[in-house]
Amino acid sequence: MKKLLAIVVLGLFLTSKALACGGDFYTGLFDFSKEHKICGKYARSLDGDSFQKNDAYCDCRERLDNKKKYGIEKIFDD
Repeated sequence: MKKLLAIVVLGLFLTSKALACGGDFYTGLFDFSKEHKICGKYARSLDGDSFQKNDAYCDCRERLDNKKKYGIEKIFDD
């Protein structure tokens, strides 16, 4: 019974949205950064379904990461 419960709990963690935007398991679960708060608030304020909000969150995080790394907010699309 304990093994079954452990498998179910592990499965819930692996299928959650914690892995969004290319983050790893620990980054997604324990992200208390200023960028996470800003982009989360922005994405929740938009109209649309969960996929559109997730895309907006990922775009926001990518912009802020690029601004921090390179000094510009450009999203590098191919």
